[in-house]
Amino acid sequence: MKRGHKLFLIVILQVVFLLGMVGFKYHTLHFGAPVLLKTLPVDPWDMFRGEYVRLGYEISSIKRGGIEDNLNASGQVNGIKQEIYQNKTLYVVLEKRGNYWSAVSIWDKKPRLKDGQVFIKARLQYYDNRRDEYRLTYGIESYYVPEGEGKKLERQSNLEALVRVDRFGNAVIETVSIIKS
Repeated sequence: MKRGHKLFLIVILQVVFLLGMVGFKYHTLHFGAPVLLKTLPVDPWDMFRGEYVRLGYEISSIKRGGIEDNLNASGQVNGIKQEIYQNKTLYVVLEKRGNYWSAVSIWDKKPRLKDGQVFIKARLQYYDNRRDEYRLTYGIESYYVPEGEGKKLERQSNLEALVRVDRFGNAVIETVSIIKS
């Protein structure tokens, strides 16, 4: 293969890769189910990417007794459960309760859903033995905002995030807004 053809092929592959990354997020935003989540904001700043709001969610801390726990290691010592599942993909089933969606179960494999449910992919940060709760992340903990907006959102304790969740459990933040009292 000629050198020019190799270079052309490399450039095309890079472009396809970048379009695939953007297309994946666009697919989730366009076709994903809308899920409204109650948030807990913190305002950091990234010198390379600008101002953003770091978000925690009510579903980021899940009491083990408050949900259906379907992890295969249930019944084992909690410390062992954490070692088995830490940084692995878990699936949290959400159901709408009032205005917001709440966790109803946690799985280590893709769950079967009932009507009115969606699942979202999560990673176990750690298991808090003292509080008997899972601490999870969903990949939607950072939301970039225009310069100057972060401080305004930081001062608000009542925020909500409209998140789109596709049928594979991938989530993308569509908007973050202040809850109207």
